[in-house]
Amino acid sequence: RILSKATTSSSILQHQYSYRIYCYAEDDWVLQAQSSGVSPSYSAPSSPNGVSLLSAVGLRDAIGTQTTLDESPPSFTHLVIQDPTAANNQISVTFALNEPGTAYCRATRQDSGETASDMTINRILSAGWSSTWTSSTATIRINALENTVL
Repeated sequence: RILSKATTSSSILQHQYSYRIYCYAEDDWVLQAQSSGVSPSYSAPSSPNGVSLLSAVGLRDAIGTQTTLDESPPSFTHLVIQDPTAANNQISVTFALNEPGTAYCRATRQDSGETASDMTINRILSAGWSSTWTSSTATIRINALENTVL
């Protein structure tokens, strides 16, 4: 027997989490019977015809486990720029993220005339400086305005 639960609140689905999906269906037999012509042998049905729990489990198995998408961007949990006087030809950016991912950087000269409004995500990506983070920290070492060795 499938039980129903009336609640006033629920937990939201978590991103990148696996779920099993159970579905239940019932027909409108009660409504259909009541709106049909009443015959002398008519007795009102007590409940609609519903699928069995076995059918619901079968559907769950056919659907399989479903994983929600990761719709939240990563955030930096650690971000440090090495003292620029430590090396006169390199800028080192050490970082960590709250989930596995890749960070990208671009250096622009202060006297270039570029402003924050000139910078787009594509310009940062096209510089070619990146590093993948999975645990601990990762470092991006920038030694030119654009990475020509990709």
